[in-house]
Amino acid sequence: LNKDPKAFLLNNMFYEPKVLGPFCESLDPSLAFLAYKKGSGECDDELIKISFDHGLYRDLARYLVERQDLDLWAKVLNKEETSDG
Repeated sequence: LNKDPKAFLLNNMFYEPKVLGPFCESLDPSLAFLAYKKGSGECDDELIKISFDHGLYRDLARYLVERQDLDLWAKVLNKEETSDG
């Protein structure tokens, strides 16, 4: 039925990102990133966590540039500093 999960995540407006995201994490972290991204800010913590856990730094950088939220930038940079030390 759904043979293209990426298209489903991008085009379907009727799913809850906080519910579908954890399910996608076990299948494919990049799909979970897309699900959390669709949350428009309500899933930022989950999105940051999955990005750091699975090395999705390029996707995270694109998301940060798209959102243009200084508080979100600060959250990501603080997490990066604490993970280095």
